[in-house]
Amino acid sequence: MNLASSLLRLARALQSLVFFAIYAVYTVLFFGLVQRVVIWPLVLLFPARRYDIVGAWFRLLANSTLGLARVIADVRLDVRGSVPPGSSVTVMNHQSLLDVPIAYSLVSRPYPVIPTRRLYARGIPGVSPLLRLARAPFVSQTREGARADVKTVARAAQEVAAGHLSMLIFPEGHRTHDGQISPFMTGGLRAILGRARRPIYIIVVDGLWHARTTADALFTFAGTRGKVRVVGPLPPPEAGDVETFIAALEARMGATLAEMRA
Repeated sequence: MNLASSLLRLARALQSLVFFAIYAVYTVLFFGLVQRVVIWPLVLLFPARRYDIVGAWFRLLANSTLGLARVIADVRLDVRGSVPPGSSVTVMNHQSLLDVPIAYSLVSRPYPVIPTRRLYARGIPGVSPLLRLARAPFVSQTREGARADVKTVARAAQEVAAGHLSMLIFPEGHRTHDGQISPFMTGGLRAILGRARRPIYIIVVDGLWHARTTADALFTFAGTRGKVRVVGPLPPPEAGDVETFIAALEARMGATLAEMRA
């Protein structure tokens, strides 16, 4: 039994390494190259179709990433629910590297933007240009920059209110270390809920927190079994009820995670 378990772990580790090696090649040769020579020129040539072009590109990247994980690394996700077409606000817990492609595979048109740490705006092949292409709101996530961050998120929320975009927010701010729901960082969420006035959905993922970073997942990613649940739609809160609504969102997310584990 111990020998069999050791061999299985070794096989999974090799499978994980193969996945990340192939995904690195995919990122450079498909993700980065096609984005540079096809997607950016299309957006420049047809600016009126920008949202459609970028949204289709996001969905293709999300589904191809999940497909590679399924075929190469034997990753299986039990997904229940989706977010229908129409501008919306989606609140999601944050466990792993797969959270973003999962969300983009579930949130239909228009595509969602994510408040993203400013350090990701440059230096990450494929990803940084994609974030700029999507016009993601970049935030510092520092105490000194909190006021500027709220203004940045509020501007993006106006695009959601106008129906041009959807919004995806990870209110915990960072990926969890233990799979539990971390306390919400409420500043950005308040700015969004107070302005967007769109249907709200909750996405809860579980079983993926061991793949928090590439370093964490390098030898353990293969064979992952995860669960995904979509809750909603919930009506947006009235102006005086935003704080109470956020507290209810946090409780609802925690209760959904507990139900999934039960």
